[in-house]
Amino acid sequence: MIKNITIGVLSFLIVFFVLFANIKANEAVKQTLLAELNLKLAEENETKAREQERKAVEAAARAIIEQQKAVELQQQLDDCNK
Repeated sequence: MIKNITIGVLSFLIVFFVLFANIKANEAVKQTLLAELNLKLAEENETKAREQERKAVEAAARAIIEQQKAVELQQQLDDCNK
């Protein structure tokens, strides 16, 4: 009788742990997919950030050039007014 109860309890535990392991394996697969998606998004964001940085540098360079032109024009205007 005790053997049958022991076998029944152990069988139940085996089934429980098999199901538990299966659930955890499925969760691990989902987490892996999410991690891969997040990596892809991070790489896309990095590319966008680099492009925005490049545009900002170009805009800053254009602003400096325009500022230099303004100074030159102001000097020419001052020379003409003399």
